[in-house]
Amino acid sequence: MPDTRDSPRTAPDADAPPSRRPAHLLVVGATGALLPAVRAATALGDTVTALARTATALRDLERRTGGRSRPLPRDYRAPGLREDLARASREIPFTGALLYCPLATPSTVRALTAAVPPDRPVVLLLTSAHAAPDSGAADGLPWSPARLPPAARPTPGCRLLVLGWRTEPDGARWHTPEEISGAALRVLDAAPAGDAVLGCVRPWSSRPR
Repeated sequence: MPDTRDSPRTAPDADAPPSRRPAHLLVVGATGALLPAVRAATALGDTVTALARTATALRDLERRTGGRSRPLPRDYRAPGLREDLARASREIPFTGALLYCPLATPSTVRALTAAVPPDRPVVLLLTSAHAAPDSGAADGLPWSPARLPPAARPTPGCRLLVLGWRTEPDGARWHTPEEISGAALRVLDAAPAGDAVLGCVRPWSSRPR
């Protein structure tokens, strides 16, 4: 039975060095929850195609990373996504991806994952809403990503990271971008591949409001 408390498996340590790093990452959500992941990857010498809507923030990120973060300013819901991703990966193919796009339609998520070769790791971050208990289900029953419907995984090899919350003495809180990014990078690098939960998703009544 999976343990959804913070652990090396369910909530990777953001400070622990990864065992491997892809050479060209696609990061969606690059100026928000996954900004620390962009900084960490580029600090190791990786190239990152950073997709976000704010061009100014992306240009600043490009400058701060010495050009290793390549801006792709666009709304992932806008037309032409596949073409823009193809151009971004023409010289150096994507070798991995971190995707935080909670408002994306299934077809958009599939377009994002399709930009990465099928033998390369893709991590899709899911909000805690995906772990909501069924109507009438007991609040404290254990939960794991294995209970997600098949449609939650856009491609067979996609790795899922469900974002739970952290319980502390003074109450529950959502995770910081540093914690989210650290978990996402560790799931990306994990061998063997697998899904994970960051923090806890039970009891549901303790979920931050």
